[in-house]
Amino acid sequence: MSLKAGTYIDTPEKEYRAWPAINYSSLSKFNQSQDHALMAWTSKSYFEEGSAFELLVEDRAKGTAKFAERFFLADAPGAMPEDLAGWIERGEDLKTQYNLKDNGERNMRSKKLHAWLDACRDNPGMMPMGKDQVNMLNKMVDNFMICQPFADVGTVDTLADILPHCNFQVPIFWYTGKMRNKALLDCMLMTSDKIYVFDIKTVADLSRYQYALKDYGWIQEAHYTAGMKRIFPGKEIVWRFLVSSKAEPWLTRPFQVDPDSMKSGGTEAYYFLCKRYQAWIDEGRPPKGWKNLEKVRIFFD
Repeated sequence: MSLKAGTYIDTPEKEYRAWPAINYSSLSKFNQSQDHALMAWTSKSYFEEGSAFELLVEDRAKGTAKFAERFFLADAPGAMPEDLAGWIERGEDLKTQYNLKDNGERNMRSKKLHAWLDACRDNPGMMPMGKDQVNMLNKMVDNFMICQPFADVGTVDTLADILPHCNFQVPIFWYTGKMRNKALLDCMLMTSDKIYVFDIKTVADLSRYQYALKDYGWIQEAHYTAGMKRIFPGKEIVWRFLVSSKAEPWLTRPFQVDPDSMKSGGTEAYYFLCKRYQAWIDEGRPPKGWKNLEKVRIFFD
């Protein structure tokens, strides 16, 4: 593969996924441990809920029908079984996933699973989504679109005003030294002097998302921002996490790592992480099996 640094707006996601380059998820796993970085990624049903939300947002903003191209409404009880998305993604024969008795009849204890499997077999190649889930996601989209992501700087434009002018699902590629890097931007908007980058998230508990930023979100913001600065030197990169809650009343809140935090150490920590990751690759990606000492400070009364 020979790619130049840049944006690849018309590149399909499947082709982007195949690029042999480092994404933020790889760096985030490596930041946990090199053993985490060796673990295979497995599709789970809750990932599909997030993907469904992003497509519904894009459909609402751009007038497309991308949700209907990937998902169908499943007449099945409850939420999608956790492993079902992975079975579909890998093209597994769903007939082998039924829970059967010794005599070949269906085990009635697995009626929910069987209902979902039946629905998927009637809609081959598509991903299911329950009606209750879609109703919840549409309520989340309603609040998402009226969010004002730049109210902190006095701008009252809502996402309904902004997103129709954005490009969605934009792959980018760049080099850091000899490291080949990639990222998939959920939304990007270019102006004469700025580039706005939005990352769409769904969470169970909006109040706890700040801890996710401290854990791994800062790596994503640093990675994507580094790429855009390499591709568009001289332009200001404006970043927002757009986080939508799956809990009633389905609020949306924009997040950003404090710029002073990134300037005072976050950017340096990101590039040091990249350097360690590349050194690990050069060593052949060995496992370690243990982590370094952690000292815990405890305050006693």
